[in-house]
Order: sequence, then structure tokens, then C-alpha cells
Amino acid sequence: MDNLKVRSSWGQTGNQEVQNKITQASYALAGADGYYLYDDLALVNGISITRTPNPNLKWEVVTQYNVGLDFSLWKGKLYGTLDYFNKTTTDAILNIPSQVLSPTSTIWVNIDGNIVNKGLEFMVGSQLVKTNDFSWNIDFNGATLDNEIKNLPVSEILSGTISGPGQSGVFANIYKSGFAAGSFYLLDHIGFDDKGADIYRDTNEDKVINNSDRIIIEGAIPKLTYGFNSQMQYKNFDFSFSIIGQSGGYLLNNTGLNALNINNLASDRNVSSAYYNSGANVTNAPLLSTLYLEKSDFIRLNTARLGYNIKTEKLKWLQSMTLYVTGQNLLTLTNYSGYDPLINSPKSNGGNQSIGIDYSSYPTSRTFILGATLKL
Repeated sequence: MDNLKVRSSWGQTGNQEVQNKITQASYALAGADGYYLYDDLALVNGISITRTPNPNLKWEVVTQYNVGLDFSLWKGKLYGTLDYFNKTTTDAILNIPSQVLSPTSTIWVNIDGNIVNKGLEFMVGSQLVKTNDFSWNIDFNGATLDNEIKNLPVSEILSGTISGPGQSGVFANIYKSGFAAGSFYLLDHIGFDDKGADIYRDTNEDKVINNSDRIIIEGAIPKLTYGFNSQMQYKNFDFSFSIIGQSGGYLLNNTGLNALNINNLASDRNVSSAYYNSGANVTNAPLLSTLYLEKSDFIRLNTARLGYNIKTEKLKWLQSMTLYVTGQNLLTLTNYSGYDPLINSPKSNGGNQSIGIDYSSYPTSRTFILGATLKL
């Protein structure tokens, strides 16, 4: 054993990613019936307040502690780290219904509840070979994550705006005590009848399918992320690559939901093959359900680089020269039907973050770079 270190740390930070002016009021013209806004006891007709002012809003605080272990064995041939971390957000800033100055107003507040993230981070590496002509180093790293909301002051907060025909006012994410942040809130799709119509689980057994039949499904946040890195050098050649992946997470394919609508089905457009083995009922609008929920597990050859170091001893004006070719996003193995399982489209509602939604996202490019580095 060359090195063995036990360490621990504790710290607090504030969240600077706060939207502008959220402590101030925001106004809008009311509809035909009008709302009444009380402002310094003056009654104003036809004006509604969309954001209730909160001058007492304060910093969101993240408190984190960790306990870790560093080690090195056999003269550095095997080395690594292991960390347990616990990261708790207090005074979290959320946008919740106000119901103070108008029926539709919201207010940004520091909630009394906590958002807890905890898990393990690890890295194990090895210098497999080291000779005059050849060397090879590898390392494997990963992290687990367990996320939970505790003591939320309201029963639930919905976010993750869904796009598509018939999806107005439909949200995919739910924030609720006892569940992970941004869990999915969906109808449970259990199959099709003999006419191609969707069948959903009647969770409350009232023989009516509506929002009360939705179930909470955790998994927008992957449970495990990992990576593998390798660096090799043989004489003047060097070769390196990295592999990344994740498991235990889900993505909601809002792109598929948007394409699978009555108009497209009725016009016989080729949009349903990803979801149906046979014909679909063209008279019913699609509902947000587990039919569009897919696993986001993947393994990706993220980068690869091949280089050649040119000998420059005879060139006094040049100390070194390396030619290289690099590729990025070279190969992805996944069962996700969309373009990229690492997508997170911005679909927030009222400023509250959305998680795990894929909507019309541009596919990640596969790129190749040919270059040279010179040292004069």
C-alpha cells in the first residue's frame, strides 16, 4: 500500500441561478369579466396580477457533506477514490399558487421543505503496462444518486409542459413529498382493444379515465452514471478513448406524442409504427401516458483520439509536432427510440424545472477533427 487517506468535508453554498425580478409583482390585463386587484386599498378593475411580490425572498442554501477514501497500491498500479455524499437544499425557491391578489397569481417563495440528494461516487484506475515503448492506463468512474423531496408545503407542484394537439394544460412532471424531484405523473397505458383504442388502468376503479387515475413514476433522474477511459502510447503513437453511460432513468418522448395525433393518423402518415403493432383508433386524441415513457439507458463511445508524434530533432526551430484525428459521439447503444437519450428539453411551468422530456430536440452531432499541434 502506497497511500491511504480518509477525508471528510462540509460546506454551504447559495444558488445564484435565480430568475430576475421574481421578488417583484407582475401585472396583466384581465379577461372580459376582469379581476379586481387591491393595491394600497385602491380597487382597480380589469387588471390581474400574475406574480405576487415577495420582498422577503432569500438565498436558497445547499449544504453538503461527504466522507471519502483515497488509496494507491503496488506503486501506483492500482489507485482510486470512494465518496459518500449528502447534499440537502433548504429554503428552496419554488413558484407556487398565491391566491392572494387574484385567482391566477403565483408567488416565488422559500419553502420549508428539503430536497435531498445522496449517493456514492467512485473511481478505480490502473497503470496496466509501463515499458520504454508501451504504456497503458485505464480508469472507471461512476456515481449513484438518490433524490427525494421532503416536507413540501403544498400537496404537489406540476411542471413539464406537454406539446401537441389536445395537450393544452397537460403536465408530465410532479413535485411531491416522498418522491424524487420531477417524477412523472402519467396515466398507466396497459394495451389496446380489438379496435385499436387505448386502454388505461382505472386506478380508482370509478370506470372513468381522467387525471385522478394518473400514477407517479420515479425515474427522470438516472440512478447510475458511469464512464470508462483508456490511454495508450506505443513509441510515437498515442491512442485514447472514453465511454460514458447511464441506467435507471426514463425519458418521456413528447415528440412521438405530438406526431401521434388524430390528423396524422387519419391521413395515413407513417407516425405510429413506434407505438403500435397494428392500427390505431383515429377518433381519439392521444392522452399523456406510460405509452410514451421509455428507458434512457445507454452506452456511448463518446470520444476517440489517435495521434502521432513526429520526430523534430533535426529541426532547430521546432520543438515538437503532433498530428491527430479525434472523433466525438461515435456510437450509442440504446433502446430509446428518439435521437438522443441524453436530451432534456426546456419545458418548465411557471419557472419550475422540468426533467426528462424530449420534444423536437436536435440530434447530437457526430464530429471528426483532424489537426496538428506545434511547439516552437
